[in-house]
Amino acid sequence: MIHRLQSIVQEVNRAPGIGAALLLITESLTRDLNANACTIFLTQKDKPDTLVLQACSGLNPDIIGTVKLKLGQGLIGTIAARAEAMNLVDAPAHPKFMLVPHSGETNYPIVLGVPIMAHRAVLGVISVQRREGAFNEDEEAFLTTLAAQLANSIERAESQDRFSTEKATHIIKGVAGAPGMAIGVALVLNRGINLDSVPDKKTADIDGDLQRFREAVHRVRDELTEQAELMRASLPEEECALFIAYAQMLSGGSLIDDTEQSIKEGTWAPSSWRDTVEQHAHVFSQMEDSYLAERANDIRDLGLRVMRKLMLEHIGDIDFPEFTVLVGDEVTATDLADVPLDRLCGILSAHGSSSSHVAILAHALGIPAVMGVPNLPVKQLDGVELVVDGYNGSAFINPSKSILLEYRQYLREEAAIEQDLLVLKNQPAITTDQRKVTLLVNSGLMSDYTPSLRSGAQGVGLYRTEIPFQIRDRFPSEEEQFLIYRDVLNTFKGMPVVLRTLDVGGDKPLSYFPIHEANPFLGWRGVRITLDHPEIFVTQVRAMIRANFAVNNLEILLPMISGKTELLECLVLIKRVRGEIEEELGQPIPMPRIGAMIEVPSAVYQIEDICEVIDFVSIGTNDLTQYLLAVDRNNENVADLFSSLHPAVLKAMRQIVQGAAKSGTPVSVCGELAGDPLGVMALIGMGIDSLSMSVGSLLRAKKVIMSFSYSELAELLEQALTISDAAQIRQLYAGKLDERGLGGLIRVGK
Repeated sequence: MIHRLQSIVQEVNRAPGIGAALLLITESLTRDLNANACTIFLTQKDKPDTLVLQACSGLNPDIIGTVKLKLGQGLIGTIAARAEAMNLVDAPAHPKFMLVPHSGETNYPIVLGVPIMAHRAVLGVISVQRREGAFNEDEEAFLTTLAAQLANSIERAESQDRFSTEKATHIIKGVAGAPGMAIGVALVLNRGINLDSVPDKKTADIDGDLQRFREAVHRVRDELTEQAELMRASLPEEECALFIAYAQMLSGGSLIDDTEQSIKEGTWAPSSWRDTVEQHAHVFSQMEDSYLAERANDIRDLGLRVMRKLMLEHIGDIDFPEFTVLVGDEVTATDLADVPLDRLCGILSAHGSSSSHVAILAHALGIPAVMGVPNLPVKQLDGVELVVDGYNGSAFINPSKSILLEYRQYLREEAAIEQDLLVLKNQPAITTDQRKVTLLVNSGLMSDYTPSLRSGAQGVGLYRTEIPFQIRDRFPSEEEQFLIYRDVLNTFKGMPVVLRTLDVGGDKPLSYFPIHEANPFLGWRGVRITLDHPEIFVTQVRAMIRANFAVNNLEILLPMISGKTELLECLVLIKRVRGEIEEELGQPIPMPRIGAMIEVPSAVYQIEDICEVIDFVSIGTNDLTQYLLAVDRNNENVADLFSSLHPAVLKAMRQIVQGAAKSGTPVSVCGELAGDPLGVMALIGMGIDSLSMSVGSLLRAKKVIMSFSYSELAELLEQALTISDAAQIRQLYAGKLDERGLGGLIRVGK
């Protein structure tokens, strides 16, 4: 049964549209469950309380599209309304039974129906019918399991079908990743990481595409042959046979011939290769012999090897549109680095959330982003005009003239607000009752420096040192790091610059230092890695302290601290490095201020012990929220549960502030909450007087600070802490902003 489940889902995913997908399901279920009939009802997009018969097998096909039921109407409507399965041996005897005239179902009294569910919503109902013989528990379990797996496949097929057949505007909804709005042209970057998201394209250079394809195949074939030879020295011949088989498959035959034929017909090499690989893999996956069926994975693996060569070569020749919206299944930091920043205007990603690493980088760059868009038709979007709304997490594909006019007006309004805020850049951030707040910027890119200084930033509260590591194919040397750190320290001379030591792992991988873990966010990351690899930590700290010589504005921030012991271990290494550099220079050098990033719940409860050994603490609200709420911040399925204004998060942060106050240890915040106007209100109300944020958020935060008194915000915090719902807390703070006429700081436009 498991094999049949996988087979049906794979076939549905390959279907060209929703009609073909539904027909395939009904025919497969009629056959596999020995049923006489099968029907699929789906809810209407504009009328979610109405179900329409979309496909059937074994019944009169003329009724497709004509049978419509309300929730609770008939057996199908009842299954949908209750969101639970129904297994009947005498359906006509059920009080909810309703005969569909001319359907041909009168001779099939035995009915099994299950709801199709996705994200708490009923998408439809699948039912099967028999003339005799009740459906047993195994069959019911099979249909229930299949319905759960098919929900996403049906949504994807429906989305792609609408996009490919209708040229009208399509509205898609995801998660608000980074604020702002943009109008631009979609560009799909694919590094050969997966086959599904390779964009559909035609080619005007058939001979060139053929040549590139043949070169990619030739290089992969040579690599496989070389790998087989190397492995023969240490492995039995049968273990090397797979590589030889792969190489032989690339030497000729239908896999190569079919791809070249597709290219000659005008399809560019990557999508030609993708389609051929999937066609061949599908043939193998349908074979009854389990050994042969497994060869489908071998073909896909081979397909990825060649695709990487094709796509990586292609990236260097891309002509980026003047206004580029970067689109992908999962846009990465490396993808961002490939696009010239003066051309990047928006990001649209099928996966990720507002707190994923790419969303944070987008925020830092002032690039609007929409993340976690379910069933995004990535491969069909390349070159398509888009509107990206990073405020409400929506995007428009092929926007109409009216939508374009509307968003151009929004962009003008937003530019006007930004212009009005510029008058604040040289003014201090002081509440109306004269409490001063230090506003710093989060950075990690050289392109941040000039805008940061122009915005009136008082220093760098978080420099993400992992970015220079991520854009290389090896660990940067001490000298390379020294030059980077010296540049940022000199640029902000006379102001504090907080350099966070290497924080990789989780959603920040290094291609040359792979970490494979079942749960990376609870695994080997941050200071845990650098303490296990002191050579990495020491090299980085040496570069930092050397860069600080004669500038003396360095502060070092240690990430992922879970307790005092880790801090003490780090301090031993830092002091040792400082001593070594003093010996090399022949003169004493000051010890930089050392801080701990508070983002792990255990650190919240040990805040007083931690403050005994460091100079300051900085709250990382992104990970602190993730760990307190048990919400993976990269998982779009639970994105709605992620809120740094959740009462539990607010109470934890207040406990940090109160614990640090006992030793007089300064507290700052460097998470995304520090740049959220509503978050600024909550943080100032706690007594936090140092905030670090993306440069684009700084003037908005300053406007909020200058519009309220500390005592007013402290009272508002106490009121917020009596509320148990994060959404209601946001409404409370948003209402206060509206009262001051500052609602536009949160959202311009729709």
